[in-house]
Amino acid sequence: MMETGVSRGVVAAARRLAERGALAGASMADVAHEAGITRVTMYRRGETRAAIVAALRDELVREERDLLLPVLSGEGDARTRLTKALNALCATTDARADLLSGLDDAALNVIYHGEGDEALTRSEFIGPLVRLLRDGELDGSLRTFPDPEQAATVLYTQISYTYLHLRREHRWAAERTTAAVIDMAIDGLRP
Repeated sequence: MMETGVSRGVVAAARRLAERGALAGASMADVAHEAGITRVTMYRRGETRAAIVAALRDELVREERDLLLPVLSGEGDARTRLTKALNALCATTDARADLLSGLDDAALNVIYHGEGDEALTRSEFIGPLVRLLRDGELDGSLRTFPDPEQAATVLYTQISYTYLHLRREHRWAAERTTAAVIDMAIDGLRP
């Protein structure tokens, strides 16, 4: 069982359904069937739709944290490390493109957004970018932002959604897309 009380098998099943674009319309019986268990078993375990989406979020957070931790503690000024972090964000967006495209707006909101009308992207996702923006202000490699959390939300969204759109809808190559979105983002961060 994961932290959310959802088994890894159920999370993997939900992820497969989302990657096929079938999770939004799937019943709990469909998820159970994909996981190779019964709906009753899921019910007894307390594996609800909300818990499954929360478990997907936890899995995505863990993947990004593991990918970005070496970048945060790596060599170079904040601008250099931020460029590496954005490259990693493009790579992870590419790796989970089918999943992200297969989730409905309600699931994406639970995964990525906090509460309120003007919610920021969850701190679990933007925290590394906030740290790099603050480091950049201190070392002079990036400009100062009055609200680093807001700037990190814009940057995270700009990179991941633009990358996903250009790759899927415009069918650009990964290298071209990565270079284009990062170049545009980094130029806007100069001190």
